[in-house]
Amino acid sequence: MKPEWLERDNVVRKRGISIQEFVLNFEEPNKPVLLEGCIDNWGALRNWDRDYLVRLCGDVRFSVGPVEMKLRDYFGYSDQVREERPLYLFDPKFAEKVPKLGDEYEVPVYFREDLFGVLGNERPDYRWIIIGPAGSGSSFHVDPNSTSAWNAVIKGSKKWVLFPPDVIPPGVHPSPDGAEVASPVSIIEWFMNFYGATKDWKKKPIECICKAGEVIFVPSGWWHLVINLEESIAITQNYVSRRNLLSVLDFLKRPNASTLVSGTRDRVNLHDNFKNAIEASFPGEIDELTRKEEERKIQQRKLSFWDSVTDANVGAFKFSF
Repeated sequence: MKPEWLERDNVVRKRGISIQEFVLNFEEPNKPVLLEGCIDNWGALRNWDRDYLVRLCGDVRFSVGPVEMKLRDYFGYSDQVREERPLYLFDPKFAEKVPKLGDEYEVPVYFREDLFGVLGNERPDYRWIIIGPAGSGSSFHVDPNSTSAWNAVIKGSKKWVLFPPDVIPPGVHPSPDGAEVASPVSIIEWFMNFYGATKDWKKKPIECICKAGEVIFVPSGWWHLVINLEESIAITQNYVSRRNLLSVLDFLKRPNASTLVSGTRDRVNLHDNFKNAIEASFPGEIDELTRKEEERKIQQRKLSFWDSVTDANVGAFKFSF
């Protein structure tokens, strides 16, 4: 990574904010934020390094790209790898395979409303342990099922580049139905060929380096790229709260949902199963959220009307009826 690719750091950083402030300033407006100090009590933050993990679960097989590999063998691979796209350990069943791993972290307070939980064991994959050497990472994507996410770095550091839902990153070409995304062969290739152009964009990407002990909130629908700057260990979870419940339900009932939905065996019925479970657990909640959303849209239309009949530069009315 060239130094100029790491200079821009324009994410909002917060420490010790209340849940209400998080919801009001970041979750409801769907804006990223980097949170400091909210995983200081994790056993994982104290314990998880190579030696500890190999002692605990060195012979356990984890998902590594298209294959499964013993953890000790993966570390051996990551020490030797010199390719431009190193394989990434990214396992959604880590806590079931090694319960102690699940016991040594807890969801930060800001993300504990997770409505997919009403599905119990039938919920889509939602949490992953992520381990990889420098240079490994994820090229541009939007998180599955219209969920929001948080990502906590336990060891190492990660460079993040995020674009809002209405801005497709340069060099990225999603199919019209969103089922496929074509992008450069490697993350480094994207930086070499496309990163420089974003400096002149009106809507610049949100960027940061997330270090050990820090957590980044990735709002629903945001494009993001992540690359490890050194060997890194992290936990990430996707979740549904009241703030993005309607968008998740809309996503799950798209005509091509069977090709878009991920992380579950029953893609076709996920919408109906989830909606029914929400209505059983929280009667009237969907109707109330729908009503509030309609009110918000009406208010936005009123604001845009007044924008159209006033001159923002001089504060005078435009008599152009």
